[in-house]
Amino acid sequence: MIKTRIEKKATNISVLAAIGVRRDGQKVLLAIRNMGGESTAAWRQFLDDLDARDLKRPEFAIVDGAPGLEAALVALWGDDLPIQRCTVHKHRNLLAHAPEHVQDELTEDYRDMIYADTADEVEQKRKAFLRKWHLKCRAVADSLGSLESTAEAVPSELRSANTSRSCRASKVRELESGSLGNCNQINGS
Repeated sequence: MIKTRIEKKATNISVLAAIGVRRDGQKVLLAIRNMGGESTAAWRQFLDDLDARDLKRPEFAIVDGAPGLEAALVALWGDDLPIQRCTVHKHRNLLAHAPEHVQDELTEDYRDMIYADTADEVEQKRKAFLRKWHLKCRAVADSLGSLESTAEAVPSELRSANTSRSCRASKVRELESGSLGNCNQINGS
């Protein structure tokens, strides 16, 4: 959502955006459009426009959790496309399920998990997180339990759709070239 003025009245409008990431970590705005909402149909039309520009299938996608985007990605590029929830959006969601007095501890555990060095370590820490938070605050564990682990497919620096985060080029995996030089990750939000 972005805040804008229409006829001298402040209002929020929903815009769809896609950001590609080059091999050197540079982020490139692929498209931004007002589609009237975040439905599957809106996202599909948005992605079809990218496809018509010969954007190649991304290696993976990071999404904000909008079900319309995930459905449109699968419809266009197949259910074998690795899709991960943005870690910033997921963290906010987990905090919303936790009482205030445990939020700092939850944040520490979550960051420890998502910034682990290897996919195996991420998965081990994920299982430990689920065991601990199942006992401490079941709503948190249930919410994270719905998050599929795609850590092997997604480098830690790219696990967020938050465009203000920087990517360090030395950690970005070698990915196939896309039509914009070498953009082949889509962040949608």
